[in-house]
Amino acid sequence: MPASLLQPRSHFLAFGQLIALLTRYRQLTWEMTKREVAERHAGQVLGTLWAIGHPVLLMALYVFIFAFVFPTRLGLSEDLPRSYVLYILAGLIPWITFADAMNKSTAAIIGNAGLVKQVAFPLEILPVKVVLAAFVTQLVATPMLLLYAMVIDPNGLPLTSFALPALFGLQLLAMIGVAYLLASVTVFVRDLRELVQVFTTAGLFLAPILFLPAWLASAWKPLLWILYLNPFSHLVWCYQDILYFGHIAHPISWILFITFSVGVFYGGYRIFRKLKVIFGDLL
Repeated sequence: MPASLLQPRSHFLAFGQLIALLTRYRQLTWEMTKREVAERHAGQVLGTLWAIGHPVLLMALYVFIFAFVFPTRLGLSEDLPRSYVLYILAGLIPWITFADAMNKSTAAIIGNAGLVKQVAFPLEILPVKVVLAAFVTQLVATPMLLLYAMVIDPNGLPLTSFALPALFGLQLLAMIGVAYLLASVTVFVRDLRELVQVFTTAGLFLAPILFLPAWLASAWKPLLWILYLNPFSHLVWCYQDILYFGHIAHPISWILFITFSVGVFYGGYRIFRKLKVIFGDLL
């Protein structure tokens, strides 16, 4: 049978294998996710409250600078049909979540050498618990965004906001795939941690989070190509469609992001499964 016909079946098989594993070790996954959140803020006065407070303060800073300082000076907000704050937050929240998961996933294996060397431990849980811990931020920040949208818009939330659970699922799929890929490669290339940190810092300005693509038309044209080739731009556009524009303004982005989510999950998971047998020898 041609490989092209087997490929969709392989996607579902990989997804089914992971779901079965996480279901079997659901209690362990849950406990390790809670520990991941707690350990990030151990010893701090506010403790795990910083899991919420840090991204909220970061978002407030970006909103203040780009929604109240720059538009006033440059007149940028006149190009937007709705609140510039809503536009920023619709893309900023998923990006902060994804970036956090990428940064932490580079240490998912090399930072748990003791667990990796245990023969019976299910290594697939390590990148997943990092992703789930990062996603807590989005689960807290998104209701705040929805509340803000209802307050500023007399028409309430757009009907497209009901697509949020489906988009959450696609994002989680992509985050898990990227986490598996980064966790695996970092075992062999330790410098990848620094490269990922640089990318996630610059990535805020390589996706349409703080600006409209039209604003780049008079700037350096290659920036537009970088914007459209960046898969995270399409993640942002999907969220902006359902939370800001209220309709599918970027249909191609939905197709590309669905393809990216399924592809990176399948590829990342397969690579992790193939390489995990030698992780213990390299740590």
